[in-house]
Amino acid sequence: MRLSGKTALVTGAASGIGAACATLFNTEGARVAGVDVNTDGLEALGDALDFAQSLDVRDKAAVDALVESVASAFGRIDILVNCAGITARHVPENTSWEDAWQQVMDVNVKGTLLITTAVMAIQRRDATGGAIVNMSSIYGQVARPPIITSPTDPYPHSKATVLQMTRDLAVSGAPDGIRVNALCPGFINTPLTAGLRENAELHAALISMHPVGRLGTPEEVARCALFLASNDASFVTGTSLAVDGGYLAI
Repeated sequence: MRLSGKTALVTGAASGIGAACATLFNTEGARVAGVDVNTDGLEALGDALDFAQSLDVRDKAAVDALVESVASAFGRIDILVNCAGITARHVPENTSWEDAWQQVMDVNVKGTLLITTAVMAIQRRDATGGAIVNMSSIYGQVARPPIITSPTDPYPHSKATVLQMTRDLAVSGAPDGIRVNALCPGFINTPLTAGLRENAELHAALISMHPVGRLGTPEEVARCALFLASNDASFVTGTSLAVDGGYLAI
């Protein structure tokens, strides 16, 4: 098993890519701590989680306390996978674009930074090193097509920021044996994309953007997260891996 003896903390673990990562990492021998605002989803994972707790990643005090709790419970935190994220579709419809932009940035960017810096502080303190996997997107690298975006769409802005944070944190963590990388998924069949996939015409258009002729699965992204989190990627840091069915190739 590739993660035997390791402790992994997964945010956004209640569904989608986060749930797939938690389940796979458990299968690969890790002790998995899963956090999410969706406690029902965490409960549904059952034995895949050794630790489950509600967490708003925007709350620094709560994040710091959670990280200390996980480190205390398991003695260390070897892996962090940042899957907590939202889009503007998850913000109430009557929200102004400024407020919607800020809410998405707060979860996707601030939340990722808060928990990453807290985990890195533990890894430095205990001199354990570690691996951190951030969830960016194809839209951290290219613009979204007009059919699904607007000039004020916060999602691509947030995911591009995650890529730059990944590079900066990787350079900072390298002397302490902490690797930081990012995944850039294409369109994946998760609750995050459900609102887009409900429109048959739009769903077909999204499929056509992927040369492989389909959308991805959470498990396919999780397997790439497993590689970056494992010792197989011991010489990989500060980079991003597209898991996109060829989307960025055209």
